Amino acid sequence: MENGREYLSILTESLKKKITILDEILLLNQKQLESVSGNEIDDDLFNEIIDKKDIYIKEINNLDKGFEQVYERIKSEITGNKDKYSGEIATLKQLISQITEKSMEVQLSEKRNKQAVLKKMNEEKTKIHQTRNANKVASNYYNNMNKVNYVEPQFMDKKK
Repeated sequence: MENGREYLSILTESLKKKITILDEILLLNQKQLESVSGNEIDDDLFNEIIDKKDIYIKEINNLDKGFEQVYERIKSEITGNKDKYSGEIATLKQLISQITEKSMEVQLSEKRNKQAVLKKMNEEKTKIHQTRNANKVASNYYNNMNKVNYVEPQFMDKKK
């Protein structure tokens, strides 16, 4: 195959682009954690980040599909001529190693974000519960105080 180096160059560029996207996702995960860590959750920022991450994930999936298609075309050429393409293969291995590391970082940051969101939700749930209890206590207090000035009849008229 004459175009082996060109196809390998396409694979290399695909992997580099995937690394760039993973870096962007890591930055978005950091922003997402910051949006949850404050006193109030910034819903707009949180949703915007989720939408951006969704776009990046779709792009990664497209890159992966394209990578697999190109690799299937040149797989036999590469495996048959490892010496000829040793430099390119080493580059691909290095890039794949970087992608694996970045993917692990993304998974860890996603896990941290999930825990932060769950913690914030529990805090909000506790605040709501406390507010409900405070309102209930205040309502009972006011109802009881209204009855304090009310004196029930002391004598009953037994005439018919």
